[in-house]
Amino acid sequence: MSSAPKIEVGVAAAPLRVFALYCLSGFVSLGYQVAWFRIYVDQFGATNLTFALVLCNFTGGLGAGALLSRRLSRTLARRLQLTDYLRVYGVVEIIVGVTAVAALLGRMIPPDTWGAFPYVLHDGIYVQGSLQQFFRLAITTICLFVPCFFMGVTFPLLCSVFRGESRFPSRLYAWNTLGALSGVLLCQFVFLPWIGHDLALTFMAGINLLLGGFFFVTGGARTSLENGEPVIVNVPSPGRYPSVLLTCAVISGLLAGSLEGDMFRRIKFFGYGTAATMAFASFWAILGIFLASWIATALRGLQLVHIKVAFLLALAGYAIVTHFPYRIHEWVLSIVAPTQPPQYAFIFPAGAAELLLYVGIFVFPTYLLISLLLPYVCNRIHAKGHHLGIAYGVNTLAFCLGIIAFTWIAPSVSVFYSMKLVMVLLAVGIVLLLSIVETRRVALWKPLAAAAVLAAGCVLTPAGFDADYLYPKSPATRRPVRAVRSNGATTTFVVQDTGFELLYFDNTSLSNTAETSQLYMRLMAHFPLLAQPNPRAVLLICYGVGNTASAIASHDTIKRIDVVEMNGNVLRTAPEFARATGEVHLDPRVQFINDDGRNFLNATDRVYDLITSEPPPPLYDGIHRLYSREYYESAMSHLSANGMMSQWVPTWQLPPEAAELILSTFVSVFPHTIMFTGRGNDFVIVGSRSPIDLRVLEDRYRTAPKVAADLKRMHIDDVVSLLARVVKGDRELRAQYAGKRVISDQHNQMANRYADMTRPAAVSYNPAQMFTDVGAERLRVAEQLRQVVMNPSLLRKRVPDFPMESME
Repeated sequence: MSSAPKIEVGVAAAPLRVFALYCLSGFVSLGYQVAWFRIYVDQFGATNLTFALVLCNFTGGLGAGALLSRRLSRTLARRLQLTDYLRVYGVVEIIVGVTAVAALLGRMIPPDTWGAFPYVLHDGIYVQGSLQQFFRLAITTICLFVPCFFMGVTFPLLCSVFRGESRFPSRLYAWNTLGALSGVLLCQFVFLPWIGHDLALTFMAGINLLLGGFFFVTGGARTSLENGEPVIVNVPSPGRYPSVLLTCAVISGLLAGSLEGDMFRRIKFFGYGTAATMAFASFWAILGIFLASWIATALRGLQLVHIKVAFLLALAGYAIVTHFPYRIHEWVLSIVAPTQPPQYAFIFPAGAAELLLYVGIFVFPTYLLISLLLPYVCNRIHAKGHHLGIAYGVNTLAFCLGIIAFTWIAPSVSVFYSMKLVMVLLAVGIVLLLSIVETRRVALWKPLAAAAVLAAGCVLTPAGFDADYLYPKSPATRRPVRAVRSNGATTTFVVQDTGFELLYFDNTSLSNTAETSQLYMRLMAHFPLLAQPNPRAVLLICYGVGNTASAIASHDTIKRIDVVEMNGNVLRTAPEFARATGEVHLDPRVQFINDDGRNFLNATDRVYDLITSEPPPPLYDGIHRLYSREYYESAMSHLSANGMMSQWVPTWQLPPEAAELILSTFVSVFPHTIMFTGRGNDFVIVGSRSPIDLRVLEDRYRTAPKVAADLKRMHIDDVVSLLARVVKGDRELRAQYAGKRVISDQHNQMANRYADMTRPAAVSYNPAQMFTDVGAERLRVAEQLRQVVMNPSLLRKRVPDFPMESME
């Protein structure tokens, strides 16, 4: 006896509240993602690997949840005796809200769980033990994967509730992405600045609970159960699952994931590595998905052939924008920053408008065209009476694979290899799509041939250094290059310029051995070490090329130098700069530790006489963590009674409000501070829990011939020339900066600041007040120093790089 097929529920039209509240669910989901990015940067650093970790768990969880959506929905309905599948949906949303805050609970594990020095020696570098790394990643994966798994249940579940609307999936997806769009922007630019990421995450979870509670109480898709299964509903039998559409879902997910990983990586490579880059990239990608979903809903005549044309246009468009990134940059600048001086055109973005437009050119057109395929596939599968769990699940798992491939695997070879290989993948994927006819089954040889061509592409794509991707006329395009290394997060290499070497991170040189750079890097160590009677232990956070480490090693009193560097390849490249650093990497006092500086301070119980911090520029993505109140508090807790901390403050590349935030944060933590010019507008601020007595510096200068010789090599011939670099004492620093807003780990005060070379930060200079504040009258060279600082011509002679022109 034949019977109608069993499906989940009836075929009633979806009420508007379902779309509106699923829009709110999208808002919450992307709000979670933004908050998770912030939270896990504190644990794993601000790299594309952290980006991949969060995004892979997010999409992987969605995919796994979608695949098991049908089974899990039935299980919940049977166990809870629910006859309304919108109430089941409410239960799932409640579970998402409860589990989403697990990221906060995961941080409750004591940082010293693995001991006071949780590292093992490997090839001369101390690294985290395998067991520690495994548990950190496992705990993170559980905290992220579980809520995302239940998020993945929701879309197929709601689609199964409303079977009577053939284009319901694309319509529902459009509403959800509209919410996601607003979630990214509000969380990044409102919630994080106002309430911080912990409260933002908690707030999102609260919305999730209210959303789930509403559906659990009101329901609205009632049916009855028979032996634990929904009763029969009179709809056509779905027949065999359409393999053609399933193949299209895999192609869509793989190309979309690969593109998102490559876009984020490529945009940062071209110089837009600010904290807002990820938010803007997500905004444009989600906007593309949203419009593609509405197009799939609105255009009744949309066919696969139209989408094939769209994919060809996407490939052509992406090839064009990636081939002319610097011309696009010039065009964007001419529109949004026409007053930017030509000599500073390489410093970008100069503002939010420039960043938004530049990222949009790269992301939006391509992502809009690529995103047409998934809603079309979902509509077609839904219209045939099938559950969407399989198609949506394999799509998101393929997306996750693409993210992994182009944020970790391919960049591990080199960033140049990754940016070339993604074009190969796009071409192969589009050719496979072009070969598919929706009315026929996909012949097995087609995906196998595509896989073989892609494998050949992986082998044949050049993996070496390619100067064509770099800034035109940069030293790396004109000078010899050596020591190219990549770890997935960054490709590093050394450029031999005239008389000095530069260390490049992807497309940017952040450290070099030129005399002008050595000056402030060495002074970051010499000044605070000379100001202490008997310093013995130093912690250097961020190694660079080793200039500061070399300066530390010239102090004979030092017995231990711990160097913490997050990028292990920077430490492996240290021998390349041996000539300039005096082979400091071979000094037996030096311990190389491959870890994030924040993690090391949280884990260790070691005490130091100097902690010196010279991270990348403060406006770079994630670097605010090395200028925050919590970071300084952690550092001060590891200082000896007379210990000091020195911090680089490059005011020339900071807007006034950013410089004020850095200085106000520093003086809010350290009871005693002093500020000097390291080189021009590269200032250094020094903090201590005890008063900083310059008489100690004066005495130690006379008894440290190796240090004096190193200073003389940099044209600092005597102690007066060194002391004349001081621009502010503690009293003036507190009068100007104490009691103002500070940088906090919880907030993103630095995320929306941009380098505006037409309006750089300025530092005031009052030589009389400085002289009094630092107690200079007690020095043996007091009168000589007074004459120098009070006379601009004498000051310029003693300190040729003194930033007279920029001083207020």
